[in-house]
Amino acid sequence: MVAKWTFSSDDTGQSRRFGFNSSLSRRRRRTNAPKLLLAVFAVAFALLDVCNAQLASPTTRNFRCFSNGCCDQHEWCRFWASIGECQSNADWMALNCQLACSTCSRPNFPSAPPPRPPPPPPPAPAPAPIRPFSAEVTTTMATTQPPRTSAERKNTGPIAGSCDEISRNPSTAADQLIKSGLLNPIEDSRQSLSLDDITRAVSSGCVPETSTGDCSRSLCYHLSFRSMDGVCNNLRRPVLGASFRPYLRHLPSEYANGFSEPASARRPTAREASRQLLASAQVVSHDQINSILMQWGQFISHDMARTTLQPTVTCVTCDPIPSKCVPVPISDQDTNSMFRQKGCLKISRSAPVCGTGVPGKPREQLNENTAFVDGSQIYGSSSKDLFKFRDGRTGFLKLSRFNNMMVLPFDDSRCASLSTCTASFVAGDIRANLFLGLSSMHIIFAREHNRVARSFQSMNSGWSGDRLFQEARKIVGAEIQAILYKEFLPRVLGSTFDRLIGPYNGYDSNVDPSVANEFTTAAYRFGHGMILEQYSRLAENGPISAGPFPFGEGVFKSQKLLFEGGIDPVLRGLWSTAVKRPHRMTPAITERLFSTTDLGSLNIMRGRDHGIPSYNKLRRFCGLNSVSSFDGLSDHITDPSVRSILSSNYASPDDIDLYVGGMVEDPVVGGLVGPTIACIIGDQFKRSRDGDRFYFENPGVFTDAQVAELKKTSLSRVLCDNGDRITEVPSQAFLLPFAGGTSSCASVVHLDLTKWREQ
Repeated sequence: MVAKWTFSSDDTGQSRRFGFNSSLSRRRRRTNAPKLLLAVFAVAFALLDVCNAQLASPTTRNFRCFSNGCCDQHEWCRFWASIGECQSNADWMALNCQLACSTCSRPNFPSAPPPRPPPPPPPAPAPAPIRPFSAEVTTTMATTQPPRTSAERKNTGPIAGSCDEISRNPSTAADQLIKSGLLNPIEDSRQSLSLDDITRAVSSGCVPETSTGDCSRSLCYHLSFRSMDGVCNNLRRPVLGASFRPYLRHLPSEYANGFSEPASARRPTAREASRQLLASAQVVSHDQINSILMQWGQFISHDMARTTLQPTVTCVTCDPIPSKCVPVPISDQDTNSMFRQKGCLKISRSAPVCGTGVPGKPREQLNENTAFVDGSQIYGSSSKDLFKFRDGRTGFLKLSRFNNMMVLPFDDSRCASLSTCTASFVAGDIRANLFLGLSSMHIIFAREHNRVARSFQSMNSGWSGDRLFQEARKIVGAEIQAILYKEFLPRVLGSTFDRLIGPYNGYDSNVDPSVANEFTTAAYRFGHGMILEQYSRLAENGPISAGPFPFGEGVFKSQKLLFEGGIDPVLRGLWSTAVKRPHRMTPAITERLFSTTDLGSLNIMRGRDHGIPSYNKLRRFCGLNSVSSFDGLSDHITDPSVRSILSSNYASPDDIDLYVGGMVEDPVVGGLVGPTIACIIGDQFKRSRDGDRFYFENPGVFTDAQVAELKKTSLSRVLCDNGDRITEVPSQAFLLPFAGGTSSCASVVHLDLTKWREQ
């Protein structure tokens, strides 16, 4: 008999969240407990290697001592006592958990506090400068040690003792673990936030942040799977990288009044900076890289970050509303007559985190998504939102069949024809409908989840819907990571990839994976410069009858996928079209975006709204030379005409907006971005990898055989497996067919999912 794992989000925290299945009575659970334990032994022992690294150096912040020297020397003492460790592991517990085990008066105890286990390193100090172009590179605050081999990761410590007891006397252990809720991996029942909670909170003027979670309450779940909101990825500091948390900052914020007002003095208006320095109708195409790289970059962006905004309905005039609206004035010399007629670009501010934006506590912004590369754009970032995407309690994601295609869920009641249909797909990130290419990528990976879940269902017939879902989610997240680090980032960072990110040396719990404000608000928006005026749609033998579409006709027009050939033609068009080099922005997004705004202006204004320090200060942070004159920028901005325009718009190099300065830098060798943007991107993705306990190469997350399979992952294979009728793909997904060649899907290496078969 195989245990049916349940992941209840019951906020009451009562006993039903500890069940195998709601239909099983407590009596039946206890009767079958020994058999059920056999099914989870493999999981339990596999988890030991993951947890023992955490137990080897417990945190110091929760130690409790009385004045007489009686102490709990570990933050989990009371938890261990609750599951019987005081009896089954008496010697260790008597020495290290005296309060929890009531052994303070035991004879022969020393008068001084007993020796405590080695504490972890102290909290990381303020970030030191990253020096990507020198021999010494610092991108995290702690030195990462090479991972221990499986032979070195021994099963020692109290939890290992409990597992030994389980193997010796499973019937007793089953009763004990059912009572404590540890037998099944289940989601933490703490009060978590949802997107609806945030939407309601914004009306009050600020947004709340996720509070800490008690990882010990659902230890088995947190050791085996990610929580939906990222809490307890780091077992010592549970909220690192979690959703609904403030962005990390590399440098202190800079506001005009010191705490909230966007900086504007000594700077041009955001529209003038965009019009004069970023906007250009000239297209400089890359000679090898295709446009699916642009689409993948956006897909990853929506995995890692989404900023809560003030309601746009508030900003209906050109009058600024403190804390809510930052209209961008339009000059009489602006070449866009529509903008001149409107008088301004109406921009809503990001909502502040509650308690910030006041003297002494500068305004901070909230990240609604998890910071991890975990597929949250597919699955969402809250257990409360999961019902929108998951098909009941099955292992599958919701998909709808329409015109013989499986697509994301949508309301098809008004989709009798293209002219009457306004399809809005439902996905883990609400921006899935932003562009046809992005919607196509979402559909591909939702199908991939269900493909993997079907394979697991066939191989492991005893797996419950909950386990099917979580195991498939785990695979898809690993595939996204493999594609990101193996295929995408080397193309973006070029020669700096090895220095900025480098080889994986194992999980480091001292690394904070949180998304940096400078990354999401400026650096990673470089991708907007890769957007083209027009996109092709191709069948296997040439253009489809519906033809290409202008960028604007692909924005919030998901219905085109339903009635004009589906996702295959869009994807073929992307991989067959050269990507635009990202250093300037096309008129489609600076003059005609939504017919009302300029994306360049919005990006610049968002940086000021968030108090992002200047380009020159981030250069210094990245270890590049600090400059005092505009000519001093010639090392990385070689075009004298660009430096001249900068000097005519900004009072000094210390005033240049990070987004503007980063966009006009010359690209690094073999890459797409300049050195400052490369530095910020490299830092983010190194921290996102090294600070993620579930990164797929971290020993213990998967078996060695499974990791070997996951390393075979390629975007080309995922496209083959999940397109409607895709039979040929680029051999290297981000290279143009003539540059990297093409391969039939039959010849593209695939993952062997039988490595996940349970005996």
